[in-house]
Amino acid sequence: MAKKVLVIGGGIVGLSCAYYLQKEGHEVTVIDKGHFNRGASYVNAGYITPSHIIPLPSPGIITQGLKWMLNPASPFYMKPRLDMDFIMWALKFRSFCTKNHVEHAMRPIMSINLLSRELYEDLKASGDFDFHYERNGLLMAFKTNEAGDKEWKVGQKAQKLGLEVELLSKEDLKSVQPKAEMDAKGAVFFKSDGHTTPTELMPQLLNYLRKKGVIIKSGETVTNLQLKGNQII
Repeated sequence: MAKKVLVIGGGIVGLSCAYYLQKEGHEVTVIDKGHFNRGASYVNAGYITPSHIIPLPSPGIITQGLKWMLNPASPFYMKPRLDMDFIMWALKFRSFCTKNHVEHAMRPIMSINLLSRELYEDLKASGDFDFHYERNGLLMAFKTNEAGDKEWKVGQKAQKLGLEVELLSKEDLKSVQPKAEMDAKGAVFFKSDGHTTPTELMPQLLNYLRKKGVIIKSGETVTNLQLKGNQII
C-alpha cells in the first residue's frame, strides 16, 4: 500500500532513502534546511568505508573528544553547554567507551558499511545514473613502527570479521602505488573499500527524484513548513 513519506535531510542518506521509497511506489517529500549543495555528503571525498569498523565511543576517545569539542571544524564538534540533556548524553557516551563495547559493535558496523557499499553498486548498475565508482581499496600508510602496529591491530580485527586486509612493506607499497612518492615504512591495505564522486552523484540523484515527482523543499521553504497530522502544509 502506497504511503506518504517525509524524508528529513537531503544528504546521501536522505536522497537514497527517497530513491528507494519512490521505486516502491510511495509518495515522497524531501526537506532540507540547506540547498542540496553542501555538507558532509559533498565534501567527504566519496569514501565508502567497510574498513571503518571501530565505533566512535572507544577507549581514549574522551580525551581526544574534549579537544575536538573546542574546535568547530573538528570531526566531532558539539558545543559544550550546561544543559541536563547534553550532560546525560555525555555520561551515556562515556559509559560506552569500553573495549567490550568496541568488540560487540564491530560486526554490526561492518554489516551496515557493506550494505552501504552494495547499495552504491546497485545505484551504479541501475542505469538511472552515470557517476564515477571504483573499489580499489584503502591504503593506511604509516611512518613509524608504533603507528603501523596500531593500524595493523585494526586490520587483524577486520580480517577476523571476514574483510580482506593485507600488511604491506615499503617495497609492497611501492608496487601497489608505483607512481606515488610516499615517505612511509609500509601500509595496511583494506581491499574492501571504495570511492565515488559526490559532486557527480548528488546532483543526479536530486534531478532524478524531481523528474519522478518527489517533492523537494529546501532553504526558506523549510523554515515555514508545517505538519498537520500526517499532511504537509
